[in-house]
Amino acid sequence: MTTIRRFDLDNQGLARVLGELEAKILEGVWELGQPTVKDMTAWLGPDVHAKTIMTVMNRMVEKRLLTRKLRGRHFVYAAVLDRESFLRQVASQVLSGLLADFESPTIAHFVEGATPEQLAELERLIAARRTRPEES
Repeated sequence: MTTIRRFDLDNQGLARVLGELEAKILEGVWELGQPTVKDMTAWLGPDVHAKTIMTVMNRMVEKRLLTRKLRGRHFVYAAVLDRESFLRQVASQVLSGLLADFESPTIAHFVEGATPEQLAELERLIAARRTRPEES
């Protein structure tokens, strides 16, 4: 399981929880499949340096965001989780933390800020949860 250690309110998307370069790299890995550092550097564009990308990708391996395997003379990298699973884990960890620390304001803001479509989805999920047997 990926552990979220940061949440940057001033950023957007994955950069809120990973940082900008890690977020771009993870997006690139999801798009490319199993890129090498050279593949990722090309995908990110001319303003990045291969050595920087290699360092960050290896740190992402240490953080268990990516895996690394030797293929021929080069390492290929892959995401530990697919995009949907990763986003589900991030949302779960962030919301669990907010609910633990700020229960009432979090729930109130969640409901007040929801669109009619989101409220309908929330109602559907609540109804499904109420009919599910209690988990122990």
